[in-house]
Amino acid sequence: MKRTKVLALVLVAAIMLMGAGYAAWTDQTFLTTTVRTGNFNMEITKATTRTGDNQTQNEVHNWHQYDWTHTGPVSFTADEAIVELKDLYPGGIVQVDMTTVNKGTIPARLKSIDVAFLDGNGDLFNQLQAQTSWKADIDGDGDQDDYEHVEQWLYWRGLQDALNKVVESTDRNNLVIEPKGWFSLGDGEEEGCIQFKLNPDAGNQFQNQSCKFKITFNWEQWATNPNANPYDGPTGYGGNGDRE
Repeated sequence: MKRTKVLALVLVAAIMLMGAGYAAWTDQTFLTTTVRTGNFNMEITKATTRTGDNQTQNEVHNWHQYDWTHTGPVSFTADEAIVELKDLYPGGIVQVDMTTVNKGTIPARLKSIDVAFLDGNGDLFNQLQAQTSWKADIDGDGDQDDYEHVEQWLYWRGLQDALNKVVESTDRNNLVIEPKGWFSLGDGEEEGCIQFKLNPDAGNQFQNQSCKFKITFNWEQWATNPNANPYDGPTGYGGNGDRE
């Protein structure tokens, strides 16, 4: 009997050391992710001029300051607009309108504008002055959301200085052009855009002279470092045209 009790205790101890076994059901869930990059694409969609070639337009919009100036044919591609200004004289003004549309999928901001002399009379190039204004559809709904006259009616500056002021103006307004939005230096309907004028003090030596120059608009994604340009806040970009 004693032997039987000892054997029973040994069996109980063995079972306790083995532990009890239970069936545990399991399952798994997965996160499968596909990453597609967007595209950055700012395209010129319109380029026109306002000169003395259209007297009716000048009279309707009170643009008599453009009389006696002319242009050659205006042509443009997605990346380049070609305009020939003709018959400029001291104080004479030609206005160029150009619209750029965000046809990509990433919001864009204007980083800089560069002016480069290409050919012809360099002294004549240095006698050219400019004033600017801009307007924009920020959120891509087709309607103009913002605009600014950049020192218009106040100062005429050299070409590079005048266009630097455009960039300063867009920075000050924290201007971001969303997909399908547009940025316009005039649109052929309202006064604005880039106005070119020959220095009123230009002497007779500039008669029958010509020069060729290139203006490059440099666009970049809305923030090169989003962490440094937060989505919200006084200098952030909140989307849907919210610059504040």
